[in-house]
Amino acid sequence: MITIVSFLLAVSGFFFIALSQKRPRTSLVKGAPVTRMQVNVYRALASLLLGISFFLAIGYEGLSFGIIVWGTMVSIAALVVTFMITIARP
Repeated sequence: MITIVSFLLAVSGFFFIALSQKRPRTSLVKGAPVTRMQVNVYRALASLLLGISFFLAIGYEGLSFGIIVWGTMVSIAALVVTFMITIARP
């Protein structure tokens, strides 16, 4: 269960990274252009979520195997967000 939570945090982190960039933001939310303050907030929130995801994986799986699990989860989470951007593109 903790692994799933860690994965969802990683997906959310990459989603916020995508929202901080111009082209993925228009594809995903079709909103107004992002301001510099929003970019900083999105990137800080993404870093926080990815860090929490990392420490959850390490805490649940142990140091040696947790790093491998987290690396795999981050790779899959990045692919999920990439596919979300591709599917959402008009």
